[in-house]
Amino acid sequence: MGDDSDGGAAATESPVSAERYAGTLRTGGSVVLGADRLVVDRGDGPIVIDLDDVVEVSLQDIDWFLAVMSAALVGFGLLSLDRSALLGGAFAVAGAGSLALTYRKRHALRIRVAGRADPLRCFPADPRALLAELEQALDD
Repeated sequence: MGDDSDGGAAATESPVSAERYAGTLRTGGSVVLGADRLVVDRGDGPIVIDLDDVVEVSLQDIDWFLAVMSAALVGFGLLSLDRSALLGGAFAVAGAGSLALTYRKRHALRIRVAGRADPLRCFPADPRALLAELEQALDD
């Protein structure tokens, strides 16, 4: 078993020859940008992307529509407390939960890859620095 874990670590490091950027993800894991590849490891195995396959890169700040709707749900729940404490409390808690999840998913780096239906989303600790390095690598 020791050989398997060492092989897995070597496989994680080997896809990137020269590092341009190495950082961590807010949700746990790491992201490494090399000269010709991007490796995103969220803890369930690395995802290796050739930079030639990257179609678009964008940084999603926060989903404002969902944030406003969640805040409205909290407000509706609080205003409904006098009619029904149980239902009003349930609406307020659901809105607060939705608002917390929306905030947690802020600054998502979205990487659209050729041949992949959904874009790869990751949450780097320093999203602007990774975006700048990734755009520079794509321009080169």
